[in-house]
Amino acid sequence: MLHPDTLPLVQAFAQAGVTCWLIGGQAVEVLCGGNVRPHDDIDFLVREADGARAVAVLEGLGFTHAHGSLAAGDVFYRRGEGLVDLVPVRDDVDPPRTVGELAPIVWPAGFLTPYAVEWAGVRVPTLTPAMHRAMKGVVAAFYGVELRPKDRADLAALATL
Repeated sequence: MLHPDTLPLVQAFAQAGVTCWLIGGQAVEVLCGGNVRPHDDIDFLVREADGARAVAVLEGLGFTHAHGSLAAGDVFYRRGEGLVDLVPVRDDVDPPRTVGELAPIVWPAGFLTPYAVEWAGVRVPTLTPAMHRAMKGVVAAFYGVELRPKDRADLAALATL
C-alpha cells in the first residue's frame, strides 16, 4: 500500500527544485497501479547536487536524521513510523554513479532515463520498469546476496507491465 507520505514528499521535493526518482517498493506500487506488498520505507534516488536541499525539505517536514549520510551514499530520516531513504546519485554521467560506499555499483546505461507516472494527480518521477527490474539484480549482486522475497514480489509485479 502506498505510504501516505509518498506523494506529499514527491510534491515537496518538486516544489524545492530537488531532482529525485522514487524507487523501491513505493515506486513499484505507483508503476503497477496498486498494492503489491508491505513496505518498510520510502526510497528516493536524489541528484547528488540536490542532496542537501532534499535533507532540508525532510527536516522542514519534521523528519529527523536516523542514520547514514549523503557522503557515505545512503541516509535515512524518520518521522514517527515513517522512514525515508535518500541515495545520492551523480546524474551528470552515463551510466550514473552513486557515491560514497555505493560508488562501486555499476548502473546500466540509461538508468535515469526520464520517466514519470501520474498518481492521484501527482507527477511521480521514477525509473522505467526495465530499470527497476535491473536495479534489483544490480543491488543483490553488489551485496552478494540472493534476491529477497520482497524483491521477487516487486519483480513479479513489474513483469505484468
